[in-house]
Amino acid sequence: MNQRKKALANSSTFSDPVDQQRGCCEVADGKYGITLYTSCCNVTKGIYYYNTYENHQISAVDMHVENLDSDKMICYPVIQGERINYQNK
Repeated sequence: MNQRKKALANSSTFSDPVDQQRGCCEVADGKYGITLYTSCCNVTKGIYYYNTYENHQISAVDMHVENLDSDKMICYPVIQGERINYQNK
């Protein structure tokens, strides 16, 4: 595994011990807090990585693909639901 992928794998699990699990902390009557997502950014390469409570696979957005000088906000939908990476299909 190259150094960048190893660092990404390590950083994507660094918050696992402090994730707020569903049903663990009641914040209001019948409402519970959870960790919605964790993220990190490779500022050298301009890549934002994240995974969500509902999708543990790492997703990435390469900032250098976008026009960062634009006056328009760039938005991406958060990927929800687990995605399975079949290796033999």
